[in-house]
Order: sequence, then structure tokens, then C-alpha cells
Amino acid sequence: MKYLIAKSLKDAIELREKYPDFFLLFGASDVALKIKKNQVDGIIDITHLKELSYITKHKNSITIGALTTINTIVSNSYINEFTPILSEASKEFASHQIRNIASLAGNIANTSPVADMIPPLLVLNTKITLLSVKGERTLFLKDFIIGFKSLDIDNEIITSFEIEIQKSQYYYKKIGSRAKLNIAKLSLAMLKNEDGYHISGASLNPYVQRFTNLETLLNSEKYNDTDIQIAIEKDISPSGSFRSTKEYRTKVLFNLIQDALKRFNR
Repeated sequence: MKYLIAKSLKDAIELREKYPDFFLLFGASDVALKIKKNQVDGIIDITHLKELSYITKHKNSITIGALTTINTIVSNSYINEFTPILSEASKEFASHQIRNIASLAGNIANTSPVADMIPPLLVLNTKITLLSVKGERTLFLKDFIIGFKSLDIDNEIITSFEIEIQKSQYYYKKIGSRAKLNIAKLSLAMLKNEDGYHISGASLNPYVQRFTNLETLLNSEKYNDTDIQIAIEKDISPSGSFRSTKEYRTKVLFNLIQDALKRFNR
């Protein structure tokens, strides 16, 4: 197995073009398992590229570099003030030691159905910027994740995430077997702003996505508990696993949504 260290961002995109099947090392918290399962042909290490590790506040948005660690997000004053739902999710992410090395782009690029950071980024309507030898492009995160372990990416490297600053109410809850260091049985990220409700959650579908039926229903402002249950069943398809059953996840999600609505309507 080849192990290549990118000397610069330019070098990284050139290596990415030359070795499209190689694993991009963003933070290394997941790579050991992939190597053990023989899922890695080679590695392009970009973890040391400081130009991809930053959080910048602009007039109407916040930009987060791809290699920004989860602990950096937890402690950043801009994130805490302007996008607190992302801060809440970051605090629930694994252990302190893993948060020190795990990067935001790494959690997204892994496209796990239980990824902690994807739901809050989706409800924040986050944009993602990609770079390759052909140039740069930006798209919404909801359009970047297109299926189970499937991304709209072509020999590109994630360089940054952009979040619009907006007034909103938010709700985030992660349910697991224990208080800390757990993989989510499910999570709910819910945000309400002038455009209405934005809802997503982890461990509820083959890949994390927005709950569009539920959003449409709640934005109509004409619904009852039965309507919510029907919308949930349209939006999620959780598989039963050793962590929990489909019925359990569906019921808990309904309860979390009810709790969120009570908080929003206080």
C-alpha cells in the first residue's frame, strides 16, 4: 500500500487526480478500520495542510475549513454564537481525544448513516466547496450526498463549508446506549427560521438526508399527531440492528419531534 504525503494543496489535488482510488486522510479516526478491512488501495495524507484548518466569520456567513477539527468547532466563539446547533452536535461527537483529530470533512466524506455532523449541517443549508485540477465548484451539502456511501465528487478534495448566518430556533438531540462515547441509535437536528422548518437526523436512513415530507407538513401549520406519524414514515427507513429496532427509532423520533415543537412554540 502506498502512503503519500501532500506537500501543499496544489500537490494534494494533483495527487488526487493521479490516484483517484486512494483514500484521502483528513483526520485518521476512521482509516485504521478501513485498512483492516482491506478497503484502502493507498493513502494521500493531507492532515498537515494548515490552509484547510480555520473558521472565519464574514458579514453574513461563516466559513469552516475542511480540516478543522471537531474540538476546534466546539470551542469556537463564532460557532457557539451564530450556529449553536453545530456546536451542540460537536459536543456529542465521540471522545475528547477523537475530537482532537477528527475533521469536519472527514466525518462528511465518510458518509456514514450515523454521522453526527451531517444532520446539523443539512438543516443549516450548508454549502460545500470542492477543488480539483479542473478548478473549484460549490454546491449544497444536500446535493453532495447522493446515496449510501455515495458522493457527487470527481477526483476532488473538500476544501471548505459555508454556513449562512441567520436568526433561528434550534433543537438537537442524540440518543444512544450511554451518555458519552456512543454511536447514535438516532439523532434529530431541527431548525426553524423565517423560511420555516429544516429537519434531518442520523441513523434513520441508508444515508443522512433532509426530512422533506415532515418539513412540508410542519410548514403548512395544519397538522395533528397522525399527520406527523405519516410524514415520519415517508421520510425514514431505518434498518433494524443490534443497536435498536425500526419500531423503536420511529417511536423515539416522533417523541423528539413533539419535544422540539413544544420548545419552539413556548
